[in-house]
Amino acid sequence: MASALPLGSTPAAERWLLGRRADLYVGCGLAYLVSIPILLALAWTTGARAFPVTIVVLITLLLNGPHYGATLLRVYEQREDRRRYAFFAVHVTWMVAALLVAATWNVWIASLLLTAYVTWSPWHFSGQNYGLTLMFLRRRGVAVDPLSKRLLHGSFVLSSLLAMLAIHAGLEGAVFAPATLQVANVPEVMRLVLPSPLLEIVGGSLLCGYLGCLGIAGWRLSARAPARVFVPAVLLVVNQALWFTVPALLAAFGALDAMSLVFASVWVNAAHSAQYLWVTAYYSGRSRSGGTLRGFLVRSLVAGTAVTTLPALLLAPHLLGGLPWDAGLAAVLFSAVNLHHFLLDGAIWKLRDGRVARVLLREAAAAHDGPSPLDERRWPRRLVWTLAASSLVVPVLVITQFNAVRLASNVREADRAIAILRWTGHETTEVHVRLADRFAAGQNHERALRHYQRSIELFPTGRAWTGLGLQQRALGNWDAALHAFDRAVELTPELFRLPYWRAEALLAVDARAATRLHRGEAVALLERMLELAPGDAAAATLLARVQAEEGQRSAAIGTLEAALGVAADADRDRLQAEIAVLRY
Repeated sequence: MASALPLGSTPAAERWLLGRRADLYVGCGLAYLVSIPILLALAWTTGARAFPVTIVVLITLLLNGPHYGATLLRVYEQREDRRRYAFFAVHVTWMVAALLVAATWNVWIASLLLTAYVTWSPWHFSGQNYGLTLMFLRRRGVAVDPLSKRLLHGSFVLSSLLAMLAIHAGLEGAVFAPATLQVANVPEVMRLVLPSPLLEIVGGSLLCGYLGCLGIAGWRLSARAPARVFVPAVLLVVNQALWFTVPALLAAFGALDAMSLVFASVWVNAAHSAQYLWVTAYYSGRSRSGGTLRGFLVRSLVAGTAVTTLPALLLAPHLLGGLPWDAGLAAVLFSAVNLHHFLLDGAIWKLRDGRVARVLLREAAAAHDGPSPLDERRWPRRLVWTLAASSLVVPVLVITQFNAVRLASNVREADRAIAILRWTGHETTEVHVRLADRFAAGQNHERALRHYQRSIELFPTGRAWTGLGLQQRALGNWDAALHAFDRAVELTPELFRLPYWRAEALLAVDARAATRLHRGEAVALLERMLELAPGDAAAATLLARVQAEEGQRSAAIGTLEAALGVAADADRDRLQAEIAVLRY
């Protein structure tokens, strides 16, 4: 369908919404099914197991965001709709907004939001698939009796429960949310941990119930119409299985990795979002006069981009929030927007609603509304749309400025790019650490210290504290270096060379103060380092020197010889020289 055609021009009595191809490929998910062999071939030939970040960003911007926007248009664009759904449009919205603000200051609330979104997602997707399946059956003249309807509904419910079970059992690929830092004290999914035997019993029961409900419903309905009538409904049932039931089963048998591109949450979300835009576009054209498909999609893009970007400007750490973008702000904002969408969506899309039923169940001609009284006051409307349209600049700025930081040839360019990221709410701890690493490699210790410190101010991580400690070490500030290494150990004790760096700092502090207070702890750290890396020449040399100072010359030689036996070729000369010094 050409995008300039009026949405209301589609004949009301047709079995299709936007035409057979659009309905089958987008609404019924045939495009997703067609993509499966393509993605499998891509994974087979390239070894890819995840979608590139660029693809994820484009899907989020062009599909995921607009599908939120379509819901906002449905609830807020017309005065009568705002009045009709006032409880959700006002009170629920304020509640979600308050939770979002609180989540940027409290990791437990943030984790609760993230967990609620992740757990609810399969239910939301399944509800949409079930509603569309029922819609196509009714539009195509299939009489769905109450029992068949309950069985069909049960199959979608049980499929979603299988997905929820898989998510809480640890299926990471089913979680579509911005990644957070892999450190302590960031929002994370609070999974329901079940013992393996109980997990198998519950999962097996859900699977048997799903197959039983689906099989009986299909058998009862199959005799009521020719097979071709069921094509849209069958496609939706197959998509439901591929989105949730099949990935859960593959994960249970450990066979999901090779097909991860097909069942990736980002790809399922893309199919769901396109499906949602398809049905809301049809509804918008049938229930309002004068709209075009192009106009609806543009307004959805603007509204969706606004709701996913503008809150980040206010909730940045330098304003109202307490979390930087990569340490939880992105995840909690994404979760809150989705939860708001789920709540609104559950209120506005009910086939028992008279207006919805008239539009989606063939009697669309009677559903046209006249001009809304909202249009009498135009300036507030224009102000809102102008502000929303300005949000389209934010994704462009974010992408360009992250690239500007990466490619910056001087300090001024990098600082300017980071300032823009800060005011768009997208300043990250990672961007400062990467810049600091670059300055450290160029021996610009002052600039490196500045960016490590800013990263820590945003959100303390073991990596930033370690980098800060190494810079203080290079400058000979051993007390400051020891403090930084201690903070790094508290946050990320598994960092590989931390035991050696802490031991070195402890010994240097003792030497400066002419004490032996930290020597025992330093020796223990060096011994631990050599347990982790027996051939580490630096750790072996430092430990041998401490042992020699204590009069343990034989032990020192033994330490060096043990390291020499497994050391890399590049370190062997150094170790042999140290052994020679101790012997002669």
